Amino acid sequence: MYILTAQQHRSLDQATISRHGISSEDLMERAATAFTEAFIQSLSGRQPTIIIVAGSGNNGGDGLVAARLLHQRGYTVKIYLAEISAPSQDNLANQEKATRAGLILHPIEENGPLPNFPKDAILVDALFGTGLSRPITGYWAELIHHLNQLPLRRVAIDLPSGLMADGPSQEPIFRAHHTFTLGYPKLCLYAPANTDYLGDWSRVSFQLADDAVPEIVGEANQPTPRQSTAAELAPLLRPRRANDHKGTFGHVLLYAGSFGSMGAAVLTGRAILRTGAGLLTCHVPRSGYEIMQISFPEAMCEVDAHRYHATEVGPLDRYTTLAIGPGLGTEALTEAAFGKLLTRYDRPIVVDADGLNLLARNPSLMEHLPANSILTPHPKEFERLFGQTDDDFARWELQREMARTHQVILLLKTGYTSIALPDGRLYFNPTGNPGMGTAGMGDALTGVLAGLLAQGYSPEQAALLGVYLHGLAGDLAASELGQESLLAEDLINYLGQAFRGLRSADPTTP
Repeated sequence: MYILTAQQHRSLDQATISRHGISSEDLMERAATAFTEAFIQSLSGRQPTIIIVAGSGNNGGDGLVAARLLHQRGYTVKIYLAEISAPSQDNLANQEKATRAGLILHPIEENGPLPNFPKDAILVDALFGTGLSRPITGYWAELIHHLNQLPLRRVAIDLPSGLMADGPSQEPIFRAHHTFTLGYPKLCLYAPANTDYLGDWSRVSFQLADDAVPEIVGEANQPTPRQSTAAELAPLLRPRRANDHKGTFGHVLLYAGSFGSMGAAVLTGRAILRTGAGLLTCHVPRSGYEIMQISFPEAMCEVDAHRYHATEVGPLDRYTTLAIGPGLGTEALTEAAFGKLLTRYDRPIVVDADGLNLLARNPSLMEHLPANSILTPHPKEFERLFGQTDDDFARWELQREMARTHQVILLLKTGYTSIALPDGRLYFNPTGNPGMGTAGMGDALTGVLAGLLAQGYSPEQAALLGVYLHGLAGDLAASELGQESLLAEDLINYLGQAFRGLRSADPTTP
């Protein structure tokens, strides 16, 4: 699914008007009707007073339509109309429709008194839309600050007022508990810095000229970002044939673990096998041998001469892929062995954790990474590798640039993990939950990625599928166990259900 800019959304609106033979007012009715249905569903049968604060543009028009539709459905609705500027034609038309439907439009005049609302009401923000190009100032900034202080539930139509669709934003910004974004996703939805403004968010789809989207995104200077969907990923899953065997599903070398950090290696190894790899060999220090053999007897062990750290590199030809880094440590002898691994293996590998720290310490080793290898930094590891950026948007651009420069697949682990491919494409993953913010989750992801590579998935397929399945397993585990109690081990145990869920996914499921 494409993630469109504000301008691309406007182009899509115009294409819809033209191709569907409708007016812009009809399109506004479509969008606001879809919002209204989603909003009513979110109420779960409750009948609160609904306060809609509408601006003078098309976002305000959406709010006016929603107010009329909710009123017609029997809800108590109050409209407050902010007189920001001369109303758009569609906004004015819907003011008249709302009045004819029996609603009273309460004006909010610039420099007038700030409104107050009942504590049990729901406040719907329809002040400023995606056309906003600069920070909100003056009285309207004061109004948004005032609305944010009111002790009631806040909802935003499309985007919270003040939030820029395509770049970093400045206060004041409406702070929604839930955002109903209309049509296609916007890039700002995936930015960690915007979490407090968006609250939870969901996408509200409605009838658009979807056939125009490829043409619209084709005019961009670089590949348009996308969100992974079950419908796109499910067909990538490979069926297992009657005569397949462990040799068919690949052999992974896990180069991980050190004294005091063997748990990371255990988790990674289990995830490799749970993802479907046929064989697993773990290269571990002598102190880790018993731990690995007792933890999961399905794995084989290659024992290093050193008691506490990995220092040796044996023959690599028999391995389909390598997973390097979890719990590895950064001792000098390990650092030297890591360099040998990179220069002696030429197929795509997965590098995580201390493998990334060793790359950050030795940037020249980046040129020895096999093409299409998968790197999985979290934000701090990314910063150590490639430097600081001013905001999430600049970091995504740097992520793309580094993936192109080094011809690797670069995952940036956040709430919506971004996946940059060597050709400049950028994907965002929608699965996962805050319960996964705990030790060992990254190790599990490394195992999932390596397990998929071992089975013959392309690196691109492994990255997209792996991140999605990892997050889906976390969601399934959290739904059963709760986010607070979620462990990496739980996620690994739900990988089978994640595979099964993706295989049976409704093609319309995001």
